[in-house]
Amino acid sequence: MARRNRHTSRKGSAPGWVWMLFGLSLGLIVAVGVYLRAPLLSRLAAPASEAPAQPAAQRSPARTTPRVAAASTQRETPENRFDFYEILPQAEVVVGDDAAPAAGAKPRPAQAPGSFLLQAGSFSAAADADRLKANLALLGFESHVQRVTLDGDDVFNRVRIGPIDNIDAAKRTQRQLREAGIDTLLMQVPK
Repeated sequence: MARRNRHTSRKGSAPGWVWMLFGLSLGLIVAVGVYLRAPLLSRLAAPASEAPAQPAAQRSPARTTPRVAAASTQRETPENRFDFYEILPQAEVVVGDDAAPAAGAKPRPAQAPGSFLLQAGSFSAAADADRLKANLALLGFESHVQRVTLDGDDVFNRVRIGPIDNIDAAKRTQRQLREAGIDTLLMQVPK
């Protein structure tokens, strides 16, 4: 019978889970190092970006490269490049259909006479426009579909009610349609 030698050890590499743990710990150490170094880098870069830019007359034109010029223009632009953040809140207007006039406001003169249209929808598919026209007919409103071509190849089918001669009748019709779940757009017919 053959005996095994107890003193011989198996020569080979470590098991796979040991290598996996080694790789994960090494990755974790690198990630922590990057995380801790990032605030240090941003603090070091901040004084350089706050330095005043030299006037164009003091710079030598031979040394200026497009990349340096682009970097200098980026530093000169403010952080908030868009001014609509300030403009839009100032231009906000609350509009209500049945809103009472504000206190101290002068009453508006009577609307100019004319014809009005209510546009109930605009669809690229003619079948959708016909479906809305049928729904309006079931509600008792006579409508028509106007086919319009925009930008040469975009075709829209507009579902319109009217012309209506009186603004009050147009607004009353618009209110009835809104109660039925159909939002409309009130437009004055150009003369």
